Amino acid sequence: MSIYDEIDPLTYAELYQSIYPDWKGKQDLLNQIGKGQEIKPKPTPKPVPAVTATDSNILDDSIVLEDEPSAPSDPEEEYIDFTPQERVPVKCDNEAKLLGYFCTTVLERLQHSESKGREWKLLTKEYNNGSLAPELYALKGKRTERALRLWLGRYEQSKQDMYALLHGNRYQKRQRKITELEGKVLLAILLHPNRISIGSALKFLKAKAESGLIDSPSSVPTLRRWVEEWRDDNLAMWEQARQGSKFVAEHIIKTIHRDSRLLSVGEVWVADGHTLAFDILNPKTGKAQRMTMIMVFDWASRYPVGATLAFTEDSQHIQAAFRNGFLNWGALPQYVYLDNGKAFKSKLFHEQWEGHDLAKELGGIFPKLGIRAQFAESYNAKAKIIERFFRTFQEQFERFISSFRGANIADKPATLMRNEKWIKKLYTCEPPTTEEAMQMIGYYIRYVYGITPHRGLDNRKPWEVFNSAPKPQDRLVNPSQLNFMMLSVERKAIRNEGIVLNKLKYWHPALVFHMGKPVIIRYDLADARWVLVYDEADIFICQASLRQAQHPFIQADLQNSKSHKEYRQEYTQIKKLQRLTEQRTQSFVRSNQESVDKLLKSYMNEIPADNNPTFLQAPMIEAPAPGPEEEIARLEQIVIEQEQAITAIQPEQTNNDQNQAVAEGSSEFDPFDDEEFKKMLKTIGIK
Repeated sequence: MSIYDEIDPLTYAELYQSIYPDWKGKQDLLNQIGKGQEIKPKPTPKPVPAVTATDSNILDDSIVLEDEPSAPSDPEEEYIDFTPQERVPVKCDNEAKLLGYFCTTVLERLQHSESKGREWKLLTKEYNNGSLAPELYALKGKRTERALRLWLGRYEQSKQDMYALLHGNRYQKRQRKITELEGKVLLAILLHPNRISIGSALKFLKAKAESGLIDSPSSVPTLRRWVEEWRDDNLAMWEQARQGSKFVAEHIIKTIHRDSRLLSVGEVWVADGHTLAFDILNPKTGKAQRMTMIMVFDWASRYPVGATLAFTEDSQHIQAAFRNGFLNWGALPQYVYLDNGKAFKSKLFHEQWEGHDLAKELGGIFPKLGIRAQFAESYNAKAKIIERFFRTFQEQFERFISSFRGANIADKPATLMRNEKWIKKLYTCEPPTTEEAMQMIGYYIRYVYGITPHRGLDNRKPWEVFNSAPKPQDRLVNPSQLNFMMLSVERKAIRNEGIVLNKLKYWHPALVFHMGKPVIIRYDLADARWVLVYDEADIFICQASLRQAQHPFIQADLQNSKSHKEYRQEYTQIKKLQRLTEQRTQSFVRSNQESVDKLLKSYMNEIPADNNPTFLQAPMIEAPAPGPEEEIARLEQIVIEQEQAITAIQPEQTNNDQNQAVAEGSSEFDPFDDEEFKKMLKTIGIK
């Protein structure tokens, strides 16, 4: 007895056609659509022999009726295609498998039953109480015996194709019918970087339609479903137009898969800046503000090796962070992977050292240390492994600080909300100082993060991996040499104010004798108290100190004893330098003049004073012969000139001889033995 014994096939076909009169037209249309999409017909699967009592282990999908034709002899016909039909969505695959399992079980039980009618009743009962196929029952619900017979009949007609048991509507994707103008207007509004919401775009469209500018016959729910389906089908285009390339690169496009296990400790260090999400007291102003943490991170061990805190991401603190890392590990890395920011691209780090003279601009720090620098791609956070540490640091450390301000505006804590008085009284905000913040961060890195198993290290601890790694002997750090090589170098000219560097003035007395000359200065970016000064031949001159600015009118600041004392010291030093300069200049000028006079004395004596025919000739009228008075005056003038010459030549020698005689206690010189001196005393009445 077959399942069609109760209903004649011809009668059933006529009944089905009377209910669905346009069934043939729809079937032709479906066939045309299938040809347009070039859907290839599925090859006829190979029939499997019927199940016997001795072969009960055979798969359920291979069970067929006994009256199935035998396998063809053609090799091409023997191919069994196990691929699902292209029209079946993946979400219906589980349902198809459950229906196929149910039909296979029914065929097997009907084959071994004595009465198929009673067996069908038993199968229907077992299915509806959930004992036969509980998963299928939970999915499809209760079914009558007629419905179960139709499942099996469709399964047999399709040659045991489990996907044929699915409802026909499951094969087709529903298309929302809207006008072309509606779709273009909506996409023009939504595909914009302002990220207009779908609801706002629909309201705009309907407002234009009510004003008569646009014809929009579709309903709002239909338009919304169409937009959502278009967004799901074109997600990459949707996000590219609304959020840009950076979002697509991070969330849509795949990234390079890196295997960090191929790196060794100290081979590559990564450096980047992170703006802290909590306030720290500014030591200069005393106000609470956010600071930037410059972190140097070992890629292989995931352990931070050096860091600094700064109010901005500048070269000074970047250099200090690297120096802390070098001294902390005791060796130099082979490569550094840097951020693409302006501070990290400073010539301080990457400018080539070769080809530069010391008298010119000097090269960068990394080439001098034998370290190769590589910069990350712009706006690519996934390219830097340190970004993942910053997220962990924010969740495990920053949120526990009382002055936490939130990772962004939406993450702002309630204590910073406007008009929130109750919670502000309950939780006080106490920003830490710079020293306290560095102490807490250092403790977290070493004793919290450093001893926590890391999934990227196969559950090993970052501190153990970093500390147990051997240091390369050819890259060990000598602290004194490292300090000298990491000093920044610049060329400066000495002025009367000293050396001006970053609007700070440095001075040393030795700079007076190099005034106006270009010099090379070396300085520490983290310590502005001193600079080392070298000449162009790299010969050390002095260590200049930072000058302190004084009160413009010191008399108005007399209550400040320290300021007044510093002013007096600087004023005394300035006067001392002036006197020293005068004395050295006077001594040099006199010595030089004496040497010149000695060289020219013999030459001047050989030239007669009256033998100058270029300017001096005999007067046209001769002067009368001088009388006795004129002759006496001329002789007196000669005597006076001779005495002046003798006094100018030997004053110091006479004084020195007299002083020496007095010091030695000699009796050769006694002013009271001079006759002229005795006459002068007698004249004035002194005996």
